[in-house]
Amino acid sequence: MRIYHWLVVVYTLVSVLALIAIPLSAAGWITPDSLSAVPAILLGLPWSHFLLWLGNTQSVVVNFGLVAAAMAINGCLLWLLGRAVSRLWQW
Repeated sequence: MRIYHWLVVVYTLVSVLALIAIPLSAAGWITPDSLSAVPAILLGLPWSHFLLWLGNTQSVVVNFGLVAAAMAINGCLLWLLGRAVSRLWQW
C-alpha cells in the first residue's frame, strides 16, 4: 500500500472520530461541550466554511451533512493529489 493510501485512511479515521464526537456530546454520553463541532469544521476547511455559508441553515442535521461533505471533498482531494504525485514519480 502506498503512503498516500495511508494518509487518506488516517484522515478518514480522524474525520469520522470528529463527526462522532458531535452527537455523542449532544446526547451527553461524553462531556457536553458546545465546541464539539470545531474539530470537524477545521478538518473540513476550506469547504466547510463555504458550504455552511452557502447552506445558511439552523438545522443540525443539514449542517452535520454539510460538514461531512466538506470532509469527503478533502479526502477525495487528498487521494487525487497522492495519486498524481505517485504517477509523476513513476517516470
